[in-house]
Amino acid sequence: MPENVVVDIYGKFACFTRSNAKVERVSYDAPTPSACRGALEAIYFKPGEFHYQIKKIEIMKPIRYINIKRNEVNKKAVLDGEPIIVEESRTQRNNIYLRDVYYRIHAEIIKEKGCEERVTQQSLIDQFNRRVKSGKCFHQPYLGLRECMAFFTPPDPDIHPISESEDLGIMLYDNFDIKTHTPLDTAKGEGNVYRTFYHPYICNGVINVPDFASREVWKEDV
Repeated sequence: MPENVVVDIYGKFACFTRSNAKVERVSYDAPTPSACRGALEAIYFKPGEFHYQIKKIEIMKPIRYINIKRNEVNKKAVLDGEPIIVEESRTQRNNIYLRDVYYRIHAEIIKEKGCEERVTQQSLIDQFNRRVKSGKCFHQPYLGLRECMAFFTPPDPDIHPISESEDLGIMLYDNFDIKTHTPLDTAKGEGNVYRTFYHPYICNGVINVPDFASREVWKEDV
């Protein structure tokens, strides 16, 4: 059976926004599977050929926070509406980020039914590993928010998970069905949101992530 892909991802800041804190953002204590999937897809992804199933998230540095005040606007831009006058709509919001983060992500690459027979799971794994080793990506990965730039590297054997354990409570799993690849176009109202949640635990720095189809993942159509 082919092994999982493993990659180290790190950055100065991260914000995995809690679903109940959308205005003044407050980060979860650890990455969501959705954020991890997005980071992997930035490195290597072919829609309709395969998808990632996050299996395990290792936290390699202590969980620390930083409060950042940002200048934002209090209106949402509309394509066919009046332009926003930034100076008249300015507002300041406090956001709680994570700082100096380092994660090790383990994931399974799952072939789609429509994928060509000549493409094997092992070939997809090898291609992913080559891209990680050479530092290639389709776009710069990020940690929750695009301004939280992420860097990636093959797993460093000298870095180990933290020894802390924590009940993270109810946490977002994903905003989409990971097996479908319909892009979300909010301007046209196209694409489906499929929100899912789960109850993760950090055990000695490790979060074991249940499969998307598992009964441990609570699904909600919105």
